[in-house]
Amino acid sequence: MKKLIRSLAFVLVASFVLTAVPCSGTMLIRNFSKTSFSYFCSIPDAGPFISNLSYDSITKTGVKVFWQTDVPADSKIKWMVSDSNYQPILFTDSIYYAAQITNHAIIVTNLKPATIYKYQIVSQNPGGTAVDSGYFITQSESTGATQVYFNTTVDTTVSIGENAKGSQHFETLLLNRIDSAKYSIDITLWDFDYYTSISNALINAKNRGVSVRFVYNHTSNTPLINSLLANGIPVLKREYDTTFSMHNKFWIFDYRFNHDSVHKYLWTGSANVSHAQFHTSRNNVIVIQDEALCAAYTREFEEMWGSHTNLPDSANARFGDRKVDNVPHIFNVAGVRMEVYFSPSDSVCAFLSDLILTKPQQSLYFCMLKFQLPAIENVLHVDFNNGIEIKGVFDSTDSKLANSAYPRMKGLLVPNTWNPAADVFIDTIPGLVHHKYMIIDADFPGGNKITSTGSFNWETPANIGNDENSITIFDARINNLYYQEFIKRYHESGGLLLTNIQNENKVQFPRLGQNYPNPFDLNTDIDYQVTMPGNVKIVVYDIVGHEVQTLVNEVLMPGTYKTSFDGSLLQDGVYFYKIYSGDYSEAKRMLLLK
Repeated sequence: MKKLIRSLAFVLVASFVLTAVPCSGTMLIRNFSKTSFSYFCSIPDAGPFISNLSYDSITKTGVKVFWQTDVPADSKIKWMVSDSNYQPILFTDSIYYAAQITNHAIIVTNLKPATIYKYQIVSQNPGGTAVDSGYFITQSESTGATQVYFNTTVDTTVSIGENAKGSQHFETLLLNRIDSAKYSIDITLWDFDYYTSISNALINAKNRGVSVRFVYNHTSNTPLINSLLANGIPVLKREYDTTFSMHNKFWIFDYRFNHDSVHKYLWTGSANVSHAQFHTSRNNVIVIQDEALCAAYTREFEEMWGSHTNLPDSANARFGDRKVDNVPHIFNVAGVRMEVYFSPSDSVCAFLSDLILTKPQQSLYFCMLKFQLPAIENVLHVDFNNGIEIKGVFDSTDSKLANSAYPRMKGLLVPNTWNPAADVFIDTIPGLVHHKYMIIDADFPGGNKITSTGSFNWETPANIGNDENSITIFDARINNLYYQEFIKRYHESGGLLLTNIQNENKVQFPRLGQNYPNPFDLNTDIDYQVTMPGNVKIVVYDIVGHEVQTLVNEVLMPGTYKTSFDGSLLQDGVYFYKIYSGDYSEAKRMLLLK
């Protein structure tokens, strides 16, 4: 039987701290990470310590779970369907491997599509036992169709084929979505004002049998909120620690009471419901048809709602620092990787900081209402000093707030100024730049093509106390749509240096993609792009630098190519592959696990 234990030799980045208290003569160590936590007793230098717990290789019926221990130990995973925040923990299935190893990987199969599972891992050796836990979710049977909308103009000259939808009428889009709902609508908003058409549409939906639930901020009721309440639509307000806000902006359509996986929609982005937000402030909306995403956002909604019923339970409702990390974070949406984090429980800042520090190959651009988080500014500065292009647009009002990153990044005469300065600008158009997005490697043919958006401003309240949502999408199409929006804001604000993505003078070097899948057990594919005619060579090396195989060695014209590497006859471990073109070379690492 093929081994399911994989020797994991790379580190999946996780943010954790350690605290220790006595534990029956040994040490009780608590491991906090952005995806899980663990308690275990350990004899110093003997019992195992778990780190880097994560999962990947997501299909409709399975996932692969990874973790590491600092000393050899066995591997066990237990799991159960997690149908709400309120069910007892009773694991129903398990897999066990006795081999004493430090790099653990178990494939879990025979799962249901679009289902959240609670799981627990255990690693034990003669010195002690370590336990950790988390959630994973399988791929849905939804279409994954994703649409992006902007309420102001965009610049389609940088389109790679699909023009972004600019100057969109958010009121009409939202009314159409509400009027199409048949089963349920769950809403979280910081502001709900002005549009009686939208409150009336929700009341009409409720009257035709749609379950409508609304989580709102602690501020005074608007007339629209009062109208919903008067017509029997339950609204739960955040009344906990009102120094912070319920700042989420997401809608979930037809997830509940609906067995049709292709009619469940998530609506999120930066826009509240008000006339200014829809017409004068710059905002984005992203709508995704995916049951798995709807499941995770519903789980977060119900944590604040206090129940999984139609009526809220204020005694069980959790906001701010009362919330826990109760959702899976990694999704396969019709073949596109997406990651979802909620604040303040899920360490959004740590995830974004790691993304910023490790993923850009060429550039990172952002459009942000508030930017005051030192952690994100610091990793941007590291990128900048390493040659990554950093460009940004700040809102004109919030850029003047205390501790705003703008004056430092602009190179003004302030403490800790950037020298040289980054290419950042203040928006000059009336209304707010209300966006909260960043795009990675948008302006050249290669790179990682990553986009993050949602309600999360780069500010301390969003990180430590507000209720926020953040979604990150690893997809070139979505990346380019947001790039078209960014270019327009950048030029409006005075930026002049960006070049059309299709300008061949922009990038003279080939671009080497990360192999996929990674880790791999037999074969893996490597994408690469050639930007100038010439001889291209790709060579695989083992960990000590010995040449293993030459995959490509030929004269190529500009274009996108793919090659494959067969590792079936090789030993497990880390390998490197390197592209050569003229005087240029670039290498990446891959992991073979059988």
